[in-house]
Amino acid sequence: MTESWDDYAAGWDGNEAAIAYARKAFASLSKIVELEGLRVFDFGCGTGLLTAQMAEHAERIVAFDPSPKMVAVLKGKNLHNVDAVVEEVTERALQRRPGFVSGFDLVVASSVCAFLPDYRATLELLRRLLKSDGLFIQWDWLKSSEDQEFGFTESQVAAAFQQVGLKALSVSAPFSLESDGGEMKVVMGVGQNA
Repeated sequence: MTESWDDYAAGWDGNEAAIAYARKAFASLSKIVELEGLRVFDFGCGTGLLTAQMAEHAERIVAFDPSPKMVAVLKGKNLHNVDAVVEEVTERALQRRPGFVSGFDLVVASSVCAFLPDYRATLELLRRLLKSDGLFIQWDWLKSSEDQEFGFTESQVAAAFQQVGLKALSVSAPFSLESDGGEMKVVMGVGQNA
């Protein structure tokens, strides 16, 4: 998966759909949480389109992505309060960084969870990064039925949250983007560490 995302890195910040997605994700995030003074973990940060918007408000952001070229673009933005890390979130990665566990007020995952080989296992690891009562927020493409191959239904997100110990505060479709195939809705899940 890393090599394919590396291929997109050079042009990602010029991709109008990616820019629109990040702007709309940030707008929906801003309606739910006040970022001032928060410690944020941005899972699957890519080139930092969402990270950069959050960095204007958050105290500190740790941005993780397995794509070296995507992270290089983010690092080139020289955001003073962002630590960009090339790595996948795994049990081993967390063991090497014990300060991460239970240390974040907010974990975000923008258009990344649907690409994971094991969504629930990764979600459990991400939950462990949260402080008590910390929030996990994800955005992914909304599936209209569970038969569709890519994305999540609202019920799939809510069920996964429950299975890993996140209290689902809301699961909604806050925005959509136009594509060649028509309107594509985005599902947003907001979970709280119980």
